[in-house]
Amino acid sequence: MLLSRKRHIESLVYISLWIIVVTLYVLDIMRARSYTSQPLLDMNCILNMSRALLPFLLLFLVNNVVLIPKLLFSNRYFMYFLCAAALIGVIWLCQYYTFMRIIEENRIHLPPQRHGFRPLLPLPIFLDFIYDLLIIGGNLAIALIFQRYEDRLEKESLMKANAENQLAYLKAQINPHFYMNMLNNIHGMVEINPTKAQDMLIDMSHLMRYMLYDCSQPHIALSSEIGFLKNYLNLIRQRYPEKRVSISVNLPDEKTTAGIMIPPLLYLVFIENAFKHGISYQEQSFVSVRLQIADNNIEFHCLNSYHPQSNTNNVHKGIGLINIKKRLRLIYNENFNLDIQASDKTYSVLLTTPIHENQNINN
Repeated sequence: MLLSRKRHIESLVYISLWIIVVTLYVLDIMRARSYTSQPLLDMNCILNMSRALLPFLLLFLVNNVVLIPKLLFSNRYFMYFLCAAALIGVIWLCQYYTFMRIIEENRIHLPPQRHGFRPLLPLPIFLDFIYDLLIIGGNLAIALIFQRYEDRLEKESLMKANAENQLAYLKAQINPHFYMNMLNNIHGMVEINPTKAQDMLIDMSHLMRYMLYDCSQPHIALSSEIGFLKNYLNLIRQRYPEKRVSISVNLPDEKTTAGIMIPPLLYLVFIENAFKHGISYQEQSFVSVRLQIADNNIEFHCLNSYHPQSNTNNVHKGIGLINIKKRLRLIYNENFNLDIQASDKTYSVLLTTPIHENQNINN
């Protein structure tokens, strides 16, 4: 649609310029006739004007419709300039012979040449050649300007499509990562409490419904994402004993988050990693999740216990965390802050993103 609009604008520019040329030509004739007894404008005047402007119009049409798109925009530069020069030569020769024929038919005598500077050609013929060059040059300049604009639109379209493809790929990686962790949790509960495992499967189906329908959108309401996180945390609580694992959640209510939009599943990976790497069955463990709205930003903070001796893999090497960093850059460019700090006892993630109210974001 944008490219079609660009072509319409280019056509309007050409039409406007030709209207200006015809108007100036008519005004010049009317000015010259105002000093005589002839009418300012008559049919003979219009015919002469048409005969004078027709070669210029043909020159423009051939250059704009044939030479520029078929040669110049096909990167055949030498052939374009060769054909443009030949076209100017043909048109100018036609103008020359037309001028000489009019001189002979009307038996007009050219003024005698004075001493000093002697032009090789009559002034009208020389001016026709200059106008031919100006038409080709002006047409070329306008066409190149709009072609560059079109190339920029195409480049932006390709970049957007590439970004959307990368986001779709990253989301597709995040979802299986989530399913794998949840199925492992349910598998661990089957042997301990089969009834609770069945309830967990039902809860998981509710989460999957959210991921199938809501996550297909580029952005969702923050309140919906918070509801999803609550369901997820309630589900995962059932796996761990309260005496050994402390889970605290501090999330804003719907009134506070009204109208705020975020990308779906933005915080899930951090919470998953908190439980995956921060829980130990031999030691007291905790996970704290907090989300707040402050200074026109959304601040997400996830703090969990860290047990290096029970984690042979580095926390930073999880595929989910790597993907979420790529996704954040695609969505927010550099307009976000992700602060990850690890100590001997704790692991902290602080993500700050700008608020978007009822509007699309980059993805």
